[in-house]
Amino acid sequence: MRISTLITCLLLSIYGLAQHKPFVDHTHEIARAESDRYFLHSGNNTGTGENFDVVYNRFYWEIDPAVLFIKGSVTTYFKPVAAEISEIEFELNNTMTIDSVIFRNGKVSWTYFSDFQFRIDLAETIAPNQLDSVTVFYQGIPEQESGFGSFAIGQHEEVPVMWTLSEPYGARDWWPGKNDLADKIDSLDIFVKTPVAYRAASLGLLVSETIDGNLRICHWKHRYPVVSYLVAVAVTNYVEFVQYAVVGGDSIPIVNYVYPEDSAQAASESQNTAEMIVLFDSLFGSYPFANEKYGHAQWSRAGGMEHQTMSFMQGFGHDLRAHELAHSWFGNKVTLGTWQDIFLNEGFATYLTGLSFEHMYDGFYWDIWKSNTRLAASDGSDGSVYVSDTMDVMRLFSSRLSYNKGAYLLHMLRWLMGDEAFFTALRNYVNDPILAYRFATIDDLMWHLESVYGEDLDWFFGQWYYGEGFPTYGVNIAQLEDDGQIKVTLFQEQSHPSVGFFKMPVPIEIYGNGESKTLICNSTFSGESFLFPDPGFEMDSARFDPEQWLLARLDFMNVGIDEIDDTSLVIHPNPAKESIKLFIPNQKIGDVRIIDFRGKVLFEESYDVVNQEILLDISGLPVGLYLVTIQSGYTEYHGKFVKK
Repeated sequence: MRISTLITCLLLSIYGLAQHKPFVDHTHEIARAESDRYFLHSGNNTGTGENFDVVYNRFYWEIDPAVLFIKGSVTTYFKPVAAEISEIEFELNNTMTIDSVIFRNGKVSWTYFSDFQFRIDLAETIAPNQLDSVTVFYQGIPEQESGFGSFAIGQHEEVPVMWTLSEPYGARDWWPGKNDLADKIDSLDIFVKTPVAYRAASLGLLVSETIDGNLRICHWKHRYPVVSYLVAVAVTNYVEFVQYAVVGGDSIPIVNYVYPEDSAQAASESQNTAEMIVLFDSLFGSYPFANEKYGHAQWSRAGGMEHQTMSFMQGFGHDLRAHELAHSWFGNKVTLGTWQDIFLNEGFATYLTGLSFEHMYDGFYWDIWKSNTRLAASDGSDGSVYVSDTMDVMRLFSSRLSYNKGAYLLHMLRWLMGDEAFFTALRNYVNDPILAYRFATIDDLMWHLESVYGEDLDWFFGQWYYGEGFPTYGVNIAQLEDDGQIKVTLFQEQSHPSVGFFKMPVPIEIYGNGESKTLICNSTFSGESFLFPDPGFEMDSARFDPEQWLLARLDFMNVGIDEIDDTSLVIHPNPAKESIKLFIPNQKIGDVRIIDFRGKVLFEESYDVVNQEILLDISGLPVGLYLVTIQSGYTEYHGKFVKK
């Protein structure tokens, strides 16, 4: 081994130990863990509760983490939204037992009308916008189905642990309320009574912990709007440590509830969480829940979940912490309005993980992240970021499409728009008073992007959000002898026919005499050529997309090669769709071949005509650029045509 290589390896080893090996790509594992939870609750929301707005919830729960059981009550304050109501509908799996329902200090009746929906007869009429409340007392064993229930128990070091996981509609398995992507709970209080050996972790601020004999009562309050699938609680013998992120002179507590046996390692691995908060705060605006906290609660299942202000985590690796923290802005503050746009949650969280690698560790892992993510996103020829079938769980939580391709879509937008416009648009989006602490769709995001960029982006989202696949490029590049200009010809093939051509600015960097220059080719069709002024040096090499801005693959790059184009060969029409005509003035047309840009002969035929056109059917050829060769005696003629 060379000494320089040995030193480099030693430095990387030391750096890796000091930073706890920060670059480990868990994107596929994160997506797979999230698909588990969706599989259990993939039924679309049915619209229960559309006629009222939830203002406040108060939860009282009795939980022993050693026993798969919950008992308690949920009080819901609500307002009718359009018309007066005399009944109200909630969701709770009918495997649970409702003991009673209280409205205005009296018991009222209820009736199940599906496996998880019940209707409460209020016996009185409530006027629009009038605040009122109802309390449901209930108990039971939450349904487990495949062993990944919304309310689950496990063990760590033979100590019981309990946690909840409700995304997307699993809340109905363990508490009665409203499940949808249209209404957030404006604020809530959570009271958990548990054996004194345990502590409860949840949303917001811990108001109190009181001891009542052999029981402990933990009271958490949260005063930010929260979607129902982010309501969560975890219980075990947690130990606590607190870190702080200092932003604008204010301290944001990072409250960590972890297993005692893992506390030292968790404290060490998570020490730069504060740096992540400061970074995302600077890029996208203030941490959305700064008046309360951020934090982690450990659980005994794979992956993590971005429960508002306290993510539930199996471990504390860099990418998992960055991913779940990123959801505070994209997913929690602004929440997807439909599961078809899951990119608004997961594509953003994946890209923000990449941004953390760009800005942390001196950017050491940024290129590695881009390379890994681009390779993962192009590991398949089909698939859009948009999800047409939300019942297809594997597609919905596809790490290749919803996560990695979604992240690279954002990276390409950044390249197209420039950093200032891109980050300004995202800050505007996440801080839009109409969207903040509410819900958004892809159209809301596009509106903010176009408003700052000043140009229409329908074409971009048509290609990269709704369209499938990605482009593969071929490049011929040469410096012309007479004037030193650089000629670049770009060829493109698409991995899927849903996109006829991917229009993106393509960067190519040229080198020579210790100098370099970046050339930008705004390619609009395959085979398009571009001429650039003399760079002032003799080009000796070139590199395609050196900073990895594009979700694309490179098939070939020929440096110092210009295309042969004999003008005595006439090809028309060009571009053509169905057929082309070939003609050589005063010359014989003999053997004719059509060759694609990889050099494969697609057509070969012999003719014997002079001063006559020949007609060739090209309707069966894929869209792209092709080379035509004609043998005429001892002379070979060459030309190009574009199949459109």
